[in-house]
Amino acid sequence: MIKKILLITMLLSTCYLSSQKTVTGTVKDNTGLLPNVSISEKGTKKGVVTDFDGKFSIKVSKDNSILVFRYLGYKTLELSVENKLKIVVVLEEDAESLDEIVVNALGIQVDKRTLGATVSTLKSEDIENTGEVNLINALQGKVSGVRIARSNGDPGAGSIIQFRGANTITGNSQPLIILDGVPISNDNFNGSNDPDGGTSQQSRLNDISDDDIETINFLKGASAAAVWGSQAANGVIVITTKRGKNTGKIKVRYRSSYYMDEISRMHGLQETFGQGRGGVYSNTITDSFSWGDRISERSGAPDVFFPKDQEGYFLDQNNREWLRIQTKNSQETFVQSNQDQVIQKAFSTKQFISMSNANDNGSYYLSFSHANQNGIIKRSNYKRTSAFFSGRYKFDEKLKVNTRIRYTRTESNRIQQGSNFAGLFLGLLRASPDFDISGYEGTYFDTNGVPSRGRQRSYRNPIGASANPGYNNALWTVFNQESPSVVDRIIFSSDFDYKVNHWLSLKLRPSYDTYFDERRYFFPINTAGRGAGRFQLDNINRSIFNVDFIARTKTFSLNENLNGNFILGYNYNSQLRKSVYNRAQQFLINSDAQTFTNNSDPELPRNFITRRRKFRVFYTAGFEYKNQFFLNTTAAVEKASTINGAFFYPSVDFSWLFSETEVIGNLDFVNTAKLRLGVGQVGVEPLPHRAQTTYESPTYSDFGDPLELLQFGGGFRFNNNLGNPNLKPEIKTEYEAGLDFSLFDKRLKLNVTYYFNEIRDILFRVPLSPSSGADNIYDNGATMQNRGIEIDFDYKFINQRKGLKASIYGNFNNNRNEVTQIKGTNSIPLTTQSISSRAVLGEQLGVLWGSRARRNADGSFDLDANGFPQIAEEEGVIGDPNPDWRGGAGLKLNYKNFSANILVEHSQGGAFAERTRFILSSFGTHADVGNVVTPDVPITDYAGVVHPAGVEVRGNIKDFGAGPVLLNEPYYTTVQGFGDSVINEFAINQDASWTRLSEVTLGYTLKSKRFKKATKLSSATINITGRNLFLWSDIQGVDPQTNQTGVTNGFGIDYFTNPATRTFLVSLNVSF
Repeated sequence: MIKKILLITMLLSTCYLSSQKTVTGTVKDNTGLLPNVSISEKGTKKGVVTDFDGKFSIKVSKDNSILVFRYLGYKTLELSVENKLKIVVVLEEDAESLDEIVVNALGIQVDKRTLGATVSTLKSEDIENTGEVNLINALQGKVSGVRIARSNGDPGAGSIIQFRGANTITGNSQPLIILDGVPISNDNFNGSNDPDGGTSQQSRLNDISDDDIETINFLKGASAAAVWGSQAANGVIVITTKRGKNTGKIKVRYRSSYYMDEISRMHGLQETFGQGRGGVYSNTITDSFSWGDRISERSGAPDVFFPKDQEGYFLDQNNREWLRIQTKNSQETFVQSNQDQVIQKAFSTKQFISMSNANDNGSYYLSFSHANQNGIIKRSNYKRTSAFFSGRYKFDEKLKVNTRIRYTRTESNRIQQGSNFAGLFLGLLRASPDFDISGYEGTYFDTNGVPSRGRQRSYRNPIGASANPGYNNALWTVFNQESPSVVDRIIFSSDFDYKVNHWLSLKLRPSYDTYFDERRYFFPINTAGRGAGRFQLDNINRSIFNVDFIARTKTFSLNENLNGNFILGYNYNSQLRKSVYNRAQQFLINSDAQTFTNNSDPELPRNFITRRRKFRVFYTAGFEYKNQFFLNTTAAVEKASTINGAFFYPSVDFSWLFSETEVIGNLDFVNTAKLRLGVGQVGVEPLPHRAQTTYESPTYSDFGDPLELLQFGGGFRFNNNLGNPNLKPEIKTEYEAGLDFSLFDKRLKLNVTYYFNEIRDILFRVPLSPSSGADNIYDNGATMQNRGIEIDFDYKFINQRKGLKASIYGNFNNNRNEVTQIKGTNSIPLTTQSISSRAVLGEQLGVLWGSRARRNADGSFDLDANGFPQIAEEEGVIGDPNPDWRGGAGLKLNYKNFSANILVEHSQGGAFAERTRFILSSFGTHADVGNVVTPDVPITDYAGVVHPAGVEVRGNIKDFGAGPVLLNEPYYTTVQGFGDSVINEFAINQDASWTRLSEVTLGYTLKSKRFKKATKLSSATINITGRNLFLWSDIQGVDPQTNQTGVTNGFGIDYFTNPATRTFLVSLNVSF
């Protein structure tokens, strides 16, 4: 009996085994082979995944078995085995599923479903048609929790990028940029330039052409970025560039774009009153104000001039004579004509071409681009030329190599701005309305006919009689000064991927990013504030050498329900900056030659070298349980040259795909529903070379006779800024929780996140007692917190298969920040000037600080005898520029070949320092002070003068709490001018809310069979875009996003900042 049973068992087993067969094959797409593709036999629990070369082997139970191929971002494919033993499968990309692919901090594609951290993604089409020449500004308003603000409208100007509020106080606030898996520089380095009053600097991220970009992922949470340790406190932007795809032929793409920029906002200026004081016309060097006579009451006859033998005269660049005015009769004003001579409609172009192809053994992508951008300020410009190559080659079954190299050259001329006698707007807007700036350069002839060549004519120096023009004539700033910059940059990286066996692969990824930046600043003799001439030359070299060694497993099964994968890596990162600053002043002769030999007061060059190195070991591990629960852990141990010891940066995130539960899964309207939880730590390392106290060669001065030790053989002393060998990195610990939904057949996508982070051991210069013999010590001494909610949504409310498709999308964020601890002081200045941005204990970072009005216990003004506010004894917080919330909403439409996109942004609340408007009112040129009022009752002004009822008077009427008073010349020149009586609180607009029509794009694509046959083209798309079209705000004359100090941690201040722009774009995109 037993023998019969064994025989039957053997026969059945043999029959079963004979019915099974092994199917092998490869899986690929149009770019190459695909690893980790899930393959299962339909109706069974059998399944495998492809290895690193896209190969698989699976046993199937019968000849007509159906294999199901699933891969993230691709359409699921079912394929009957039939009698095949070896197959090649080509998967097709799925636009819907591509939304579920993100690139993590190591540059590796992962399934978004598996992540418990917040990741936002933009695709190439979200960037290319924005109407921006530069990449950073194209990202504005598209991602929740990410603040992007352009410092001004200068071509190539840098932009602020901030994730989830401020994450450091005096350190670098810019996120880490990862390009194709490697870190690159996004410098916005001032060098010897004064951020309060100089030129705007570029952001090096704009060296990357947006046409080369495939996707951009924003890793906002610490749990997503912890693998980068002390480089990731400000978040991570992961950029993936395009690569060649197998289309059966060489793919050629050409894009041509034409831009027109114009000024978006301009300060209103009065044209009612002329130059002078006290209602009387005057035009001497001391008469910098426009509180003169009423222009309409002049006779209208020709002006009367002083004879040449009494005052001399000026012969300008066009041989026109200018005499000093003795009696002003003309009613002509020049506000608009003056502006038209320096502001223009600027026309620009951008050209791009790429070629690409791929096969099973490799791929290539090659592109060239050139942007030629002219600024709205004449002679300002930005030119960028770049070439990019990306190639992949499979040497054999073991080794694959990916190499990328990019070269970029940028050239620009920047215009002086800000708190700067040689700045453009300072001279242009302070000039009196009845002064014509046309003749700006020439020769002054004194009363004896003796010439002084190369003099400048300005409204405070109307015939060039003085070598000091007071403030620059705006035309001198534009045409005589130069601030050119030339940058050459190379970014190189390679991935060497070696397959050890079917489950383990190794990656070696070296990269090198370097640029050379030559900046020149030239101020001829007779420039305001640089009277004897000045020439500055900055040579800056920055390089980043980075090497990653990564061991990575494929996803494997730990048991029937549990899968996992592991990565173990080592990173070496070395950063070097060399800078040499040279300056020549006191020119020997009045020459345009930019050379140091024309110098009677030589200065020793200043040479700076900073180097920092990091060594980091890291791991990541991901686990999946029943395709429903996902756990990811990372940890990095980092040792840096700027600190002693090693520091640990862990993170963990968890996600639960609860749409896979029986209860939620049975709801027809739910596609996916996920709960996310994450926690992680990231850091900011100390500045280099701060561990030791250095020496310096000081200058001692009584402000009249400076004593430089170098002139007496040299000498040294300890630096007033003490070093600190016990420094630690700033540590940010962040917690986040969120929900992700995809509903109604994926027509509605909603993501909601709450986050809280605390940054400890923040580094800054802690003030010391004078008895210590030093001013301060660089130390860990502050703590700060951020918390907020982020919402992103996309709703396709019309989704006809062959007809109209329409969707609305948007984002929201309400970050709240608080500085909770500051060691040794209550506030830290982030910027200078009379209104500064500060870190203040108990306040949000960046609050505005300055002189205040004295107040009573109930908050009302403590008024003087005439009913006017009085200045408080101490300065303090006068406003908070941080908004209550920010958001954006858009509409996308597609109908057959037509497309449209509209984006609106809004910022609610916050304060803004309208200091330009404030100071222009003091000078008498702003439209606010061009009013004429007739009081109903006798009214008192700031000087105590009573003005009778019924009599016209220049000024404004205001009630500070004790009845109406007259704001006229005494008030504006005292309370809103310069000096100890100025109340800067009155320069603050406490509601800086704004709404902006950021982008409108209309497009039409030609791709019909008839079109392809007639033109031999694959497609052609025409787009028309408007950028920054309308702005609604109580802030006058300036875009509230511009910032006096550029890309710094301080913001919310305008002081003669170069203006923002409105852009119109037409582009043609052709594919062959």
